[in-house]
Amino acid sequence: MVLVVSLVALVAVPIFWYGREAGEQPASVPEPAQTVPTRSTATPPTTPSATAPSVKTRAADLPTVAAEAQPLELIVGKAQLRMPVVPTGVAADGQMELPPNPARIGWYRFGPGPASTTGSVVLGGHLDSREYGVGPLARLSRTRPGDPIELRLSDGRTLQYRTEAVRDVDKQTLALAVVFDRSGLRRLQIVTCGGEYLPDRGGYQENLVVTAVPVE
Repeated sequence: MVLVVSLVALVAVPIFWYGREAGEQPASVPEPAQTVPTRSTATPPTTPSATAPSVKTRAADLPTVAAEAQPLELIVGKAQLRMPVVPTGVAADGQMELPPNPARIGWYRFGPGPASTTGSVVLGGHLDSREYGVGPLARLSRTRPGDPIELRLSDGRTLQYRTEAVRDVDKQTLALAVVFDRSGLRRLQIVTCGGEYLPDRGGYQENLVVTAVPVE
């Protein structure tokens, strides 16, 4: 799966997306996102489910990654989802880099870190893949507002979040600037692919976006 995103200003907005419910996939940053439809089986499509965001910027324009605690594991109890988090950046083709294995989720390391006092920590991953099959994010759609989410960090801490919104967004209308916000209130944004899978139209047509706020 791959996320499709147009990075208008990587320094201001990160780059990638995922899907939704029972099938998920990544989305793009500055443009629309995609979501994954609720599906119960693990029959992966014959082509990638999502695409990464395209970024028009130079490596020198990327912000410096702060030397702080990094996310190691995402835990969403209601979705029976527990998966390792790996730092990701920008791929050679300008899209947001995503872990190839849908059993892992990427943290956009050029955006705010979990210890930041402002902005959105963005996690994104593939819903499925031809090589590995369907991943844990296929269960992310089970999440509902109010559900707890945990993010375990490299310094031993575990940050607690409360789900604020679960949305399926057409990838042509996804507000990437909002998802990858660097200066607003602290948020956790989890994105994957969703919606109907149409091979002749580029794969999944939506993104599943789960937004959570810190529990003080």
